[in-house]
Amino acid sequence: MAIRVFIFVLLVVSIISVFAPVDNNISESLKKDIALVTFNDSTMYTLDNLHVTKVVESIKAVRYKTRDEMFEGTFYFRAKSKTNSNQADVVSADFIEKKGPTLKFVDHVVYNRDDFMTLKTDILYYNLDTKIAHNDKPFIGKYYDDSLIGTSLYLDTEKTYFKSQKAHFEIDLDNKEQ
Repeated sequence: MAIRVFIFVLLVVSIISVFAPVDNNISESLKKDIALVTFNDSTMYTLDNLHVTKVVESIKAVRYKTRDEMFEGTFYFRAKSKTNSNQADVVSADFIEKKGPTLKFVDHVVYNRDDFMTLKTDILYYNLDTKIAHNDKPFIGKYYDDSLIGTSLYLDTEKTYFKSQKAHFEIDLDNKEQ
């Protein structure tokens, strides 16, 4: 009699389990963006037919499905100019996020163009396709020996053209040749 009751209960449980809906819930911890690859002390080179066009160095680089993150990173770009074909643009920051062609530099951002131009700000956006850097935060810059202070920077690195809102230039006329 006990075996018949056991078999009957087993039959009822199996029939209920066949018709019961199954929820395929993914836990919240699995929904988070998980890193695909992590590099420590990384250096990446981008090459074309003639030379190295871009070098990226960082203490830690993390690649996700839709973005890349770099910590204490530096980008070295080869800038094109009418007068000098070997100008180097160097942008460094504590945190860099890359989504598509857009780079977002955050905290202690320093932009250098060779030895004559330096910009310091807290945030800077740079588009790799258009070669345009912009932000909406205050910045401090130096162009040769002249200082530049302003907000909302727009810098076209191809044409060496920049503009800003609330700009303040201090030109040192004592060091200029007549």
